[in-house]
Amino acid sequence: MEAWVEEAVVAADRYAMDRLKLMCQSILGKYLDVETVATSLALADQHNCTRLKDVCIEFIRSLDQVDAMVATEGYVNLKRSCPSVLADLFEKTSRKMVLSTVL
Repeated sequence: MEAWVEEAVVAADRYAMDRLKLMCQSILGKYLDVETVATSLALADQHNCTRLKDVCIEFIRSLDQVDAMVATEGYVNLKRSCPSVLADLFEKTSRKMVLSTVL
């Protein structure tokens, strides 16, 4: 199911079909797991899907198995194709850690 949704995101972004793009982001966000989150995050970054990007980052921040996610092919591709996303992820995770120690 995921492959056609990813293709729909690309087409929706290319042809400015905002409603379709939002629907696809919602679908992808509901089915995130350790294996798919890095790929979905790269897709979100490359096609300006801010909602999906936020959901992916939140998923990773709450993930107990970060080592498993880092070992995926999707993470390798994310690191290569979207290094700025890793900086965003680090900054948001750092803020969460600081806020949790302050509160």
